[in-house]
Amino acid sequence: MDLVDGGRPVVLEAVERAAQESAAVIGRTVIAGVVNLAAEDPPAGVDCPQGHRARLAGVRPKTVRTLLGGFRLSRGYYYCDSCRRGFVPADERLGVVGTSLSPGLARACALAGAEMPYAKSGAFISTVTGLDLASASTISRATKTQGGRARDLISTELEAARPGGPAAAFTHLPDKCYVVMDGTGAPMLPRECEGRQGKTGERAGTREVKIGCLFTQTGVDPVSGQPLQDRGSVSYISTFEPAERFAHLVKAEYWRRGLDQIRQPIVLGDGARWIWNIADTKFPEATQIVDYYHAREHLADLTKLVTPLLDDPTSWEKTLADQLDLGDTSAIATAVDKLNLDQNAPALARPANTEVGYFTGNHHRMQYAEFLANSYYIGSGPVESACNTIVKQRAKRAGMHWTIPGLDPVLALRTLHQSHRDHTLWPTPQT
Repeated sequence: MDLVDGGRPVVLEAVERAAQESAAVIGRTVIAGVVNLAAEDPPAGVDCPQGHRARLAGVRPKTVRTLLGGFRLSRGYYYCDSCRRGFVPADERLGVVGTSLSPGLARACALAGAEMPYAKSGAFISTVTGLDLASASTISRATKTQGGRARDLISTELEAARPGGPAAAFTHLPDKCYVVMDGTGAPMLPRECEGRQGKTGERAGTREVKIGCLFTQTGVDPVSGQPLQDRGSVSYISTFEPAERFAHLVKAEYWRRGLDQIRQPIVLGDGARWIWNIADTKFPEATQIVDYYHAREHLADLTKLVTPLLDDPTSWEKTLADQLDLGDTSAIATAVDKLNLDQNAPALARPANTEVGYFTGNHHRMQYAEFLANSYYIGSGPVESACNTIVKQRAKRAGMHWTIPGLDPVLALRTLHQSHRDHTLWPTPQT
């Protein structure tokens, strides 16, 4: 047997596809037989969802699409004279009410649609299964439906969350927990940005997605001494809602996780005022830390701004970076004062003072030497990574523009997935 064709192995792939197709045919036959057997001989009457007695009004067929292909299902259709509504109990039991997709195929479509463009998702599923199971429009609908379920699940859990009460004197809880917050823009269709102004004054082209990242820390790396995030401890929240609503959600997730039982809470973020408003109102007991790398970026911006007045900008910035590492933000203010910008460069005075205010206004959040001595994280990398993973990788591809109803279900699915909580939306099926 010739195993190659033009230098490309083809026989094994052909055997794989043939075996896959045969398995799908056998599987569909088994599924159709089992399901139709369970649905045959429907009783003459059943109770409707409201508790009234409903009568059998006939047997109706339905095509159900599964991971192994489609099959025809015959099931009893009931009508309730009291409610004046019909219903199909078998559809409820099989999880196909209002849809032709089986739960397994709906999940596959939603996971694929949450990860890649819908047309590409359909091609991917077809390549993997060897079957033409779902079009781009089907995957889009499944993603929105399952993503809507995910958002409802998240909302229900958070609305039910309550503080856990005082912790026991001796527990095995982690020593520290972190609430890291940030925001990132998602590209939107013009109608979603109507009346909204961008950063430079023109009409906005994005809507902000606020991201919360919560995790715990028990120890440090034995070699480097750097803080270590506890494995499997991270969870995320995401929303288009304004800061006031986001504050409620992030506090609810804090309660849901039981993080209010941990000794040392820490809030990490950049210099955005909305983050510190949330920290002050929702986490007054927490240590607040400005992301060190954002602070260094601001110092670099300040250096670049006043470079025309400096003999050695590199040394000037390095000296102030050393002071920043010690938490001495006043040294930055003093260094700028010595430049006498009001007389030597009046046009630079206002922007330079704004940068200085960033440091002096966040003085208590920039005590990096103390934070490192206590083995605290001083960088907001986890939430910036989440902004990239949850939003950018799916929503910011070339040419993409969204509506909020179109993107929010995708973000809900990605949020659950990155939190390793898919099982809450799709519990392990029991046979």
